[in-house]
Amino acid sequence: MLEGEDWEEGIPGHASFVGPLRVLQRFLRDGGFQFEAEGDVTRIHLHGAIIEVSDEPGVGLVVSASLPLPYGGGDVRYFAEAAQAFSSILVLLGRPVSYYVDSSLEEYPILRARVIFEDVESLVSSLVNALSKLKESRIK
Repeated sequence: MLEGEDWEEGIPGHASFVGPLRVLQRFLRDGGFQFEAEGDVTRIHLHGAIIEVSDEPGVGLVVSASLPLPYGGGDVRYFAEAAQAFSSILVLLGRPVSYYVDSSLEEYPILRARVIFEDVESLVSSLVNALSKLKESRIK
């Protein structure tokens, strides 16, 4: 998204979270972020990148980011904006990140990243702060 463009519209989620995750969903809705919530997973769509919040069994609370990678052509602007959103949110979370390339679908490679959180309050606080900064920097 370039300067001066409108921010994405929100898609109301239908998860029944209470507490901090409900705060995250309310922030997303009120901030005009495009997101969906199903069960205990919230997906945020940021300019081609997808940010997913989930509780992974045996791992804990995770923010996962997915970036589609070009394969044999495509819209340069789309991939550039997706890469910027992907990188920005991970930098703004300010935590260690693990990466891997998912090439299970040969013509649709995806760079995936994971950030693990110890508790839901720090996850929500970090993600809300990162998304606020990202939105603020794109509106200027």
